[in-house]
Amino acid sequence: VNGLAHTVSFDVDASVTGSTQNLNQFPLYDLIDDQSIIRYRQLLATYDFGGPNPVPLRYDERYYALRYGLMDTVSSASTEIAGNLAAVRMGARQRWQTKRGAPGKQRVVDWMTFDLQGVAYPDPNRDNFGTAIGLVTYTYRWYLGDRTTVVSDGTYDFFSGAPQYTSLGMYLNRPPRGSLYTGVMLLNGPVNSTVLAASYNYRMSPKWISTAGSTFALNHSGNIGENFALTRVGESFLFNANFNVDVSKGNVGVNFSVQPRFLSRSGFGAANGLQVPVAGAFGLE
Repeated sequence: VNGLAHTVSFDVDASVTGSTQNLNQFPLYDLIDDQSIIRYRQLLATYDFGGPNPVPLRYDERYYALRYGLMDTVSSASTEIAGNLAAVRMGARQRWQTKRGAPGKQRVVDWMTFDLQGVAYPDPNRDNFGTAIGLVTYTYRWYLGDRTTVVSDGTYDFFSGAPQYTSLGMYLNRPPRGSLYTGVMLLNGPVNSTVLAASYNYRMSPKWISTAGSTFALNHSGNIGENFALTRVGESFLFNANFNVDVSKGNVGVNFSVQPRFLSRSGFGAANGLQVPVAGAFGLE
């Protein structure tokens, strides 16, 4: 650390919305989640709440989207999300910056970043299941060096049985050779789980790239799944073969794809997380 400058920017947004009909009276034509998430949530009613009663409203995706403010923009992903809500959204975005580099060639870089956001509900009994503060989220990054970063983020609600999510990990980047990530994710609420995750991207040669990842739950679930991919770097195309095993569902999958190297706006083609320069960037291939 060569000097340290701390900058903070604050933002506040207050909104009041109203609806003549209750949100749960309308079908959700524009789905909010992917099909895999929808299918998992359908199982919650039986396995976590003793069915056949539906999932409580505090865990309903429509009310989460309402509290989150999905209806506040004209480009909302779902037009059926609307209801009575008063919310004050507040955020603080912080940066700790320092200088790095050789003498005479130093540059200003972020050393740490910490963004914090939350929502205050003036009518908590109506809008947030009895608690005045909710949807508190944070994103933290500690750039130990140009190639090593500690990462963490979380999302928290505070009503009874509220879901709370925290992750902590480390990312090692060694361009253009590869990268490595390892971390732990903690989920509390209607579902409690602690998951270890690890993944890597490695350019084995100028023509071949390998990628692998694994997740393991420390509770009774055990192994969740693995994936492995091979990429052949051609002159104009990237040829991908991806193999995945979902132990939790008993599924095994294989897929193949062909990706042009010249379509990326940045001039790079993404190969399983690694950036591959366009053909000829470093001479004849």
